[in-house]
Amino acid sequence: MFHTFRAIVLASTVVLTSTAASAQGIIFSGVSSTSDDYQLGVVWSGIARDAGISMTVVENGTVSGMRKAAQGEVDMVGVGAPHYLDALNGTGKYIEDPERLREGYADMKAILAMPVGMAQYVARADSGIETFTDFAGKRVGIGRPGGNAGEVTQTLFDIHGIDGEVDAQSIEYGPALEQMAAGTMDATLVWGSIPTAAIDNASRQMNLRFVSPDPETLDAFKDAISNGEYYVYQKIPAASIEKAYEGRVAADEDAYAWTFPYQVMVRGDVDEDTVYELTKALWENIDAVNAASVGLSLVTKDSALEALSAELHPGAARYYKEAGLM
Repeated sequence: MFHTFRAIVLASTVVLTSTAASAQGIIFSGVSSTSDDYQLGVVWSGIARDAGISMTVVENGTVSGMRKAAQGEVDMVGVGAPHYLDALNGTGKYIEDPERLREGYADMKAILAMPVGMAQYVARADSGIETFTDFAGKRVGIGRPGGNAGEVTQTLFDIHGIDGEVDAQSIEYGPALEQMAAGTMDATLVWGSIPTAAIDNASRQMNLRFVSPDPETLDAFKDAISNGEYYVYQKIPAASIEKAYEGRVAADEDAYAWTFPYQVMVRGDVDEDTVYELTKALWENIDAVNAASVGLSLVTKDSALEALSAELHPGAARYYKEAGLM
């Protein structure tokens, strides 16, 4: 996954610096050098350079990146759609942020939504589990005790009509995959991108199969969970799964995983023309983005505006209107 990405890093000559934003260019803050949003920034920086815009990519984590953007130290940053609401409302990890930061968050605008992490369900290929309803009567790991993933999974059991029929285990996916390899667990939820190292490693010990929630249940799913309007079923092409795991994880058709969009934000005072040109350059070169890694292959124009929790930047909105998406 990362060989192509490393080549792009070298070709783009991205400077790793934490200097303040300036008129000389755009500073894009990613979570870490291995995260999908950072990788997007690297590819985008090369595309932007060809369009005459300088973009530097730095790593700050999500919360720190948001705070730096609110203070004008970086220009662009990624954040989960529900978590942007936390920043606005001073809740969650932003509960201690002062009013001046919240004012900065309120001034930020969205450019696009992109998939990053997602809740994937994998089962032993010999477990007899092929559909979500097949979890009935099986032992399934649903994430750490008290975690959001477990609560959401229990909701999915309910809307699929198997509430109370699953032997759900509150266990993190690492130990759950070990139990699957030992034959004492049938399936588990795994949070990550495509490919996910935990699934890749487990697939070398046993044959696995992707298990998807029924896409027809999406509306019921959104209605049943808190902040459900910001959750989606992310489509994962069967070909992407084949490529990511070299055939060791079965997917007879396109799979689905639940997640919430990770939205790329930009400070509201970045001028409209610059954001328009950045947005246009990205989507006109989306093939290069998709080719950079399996994770970035899931970035599509069709889902660019899906479940955003922030207002679009006027520059981005202008492009999407021209493209017929608004």
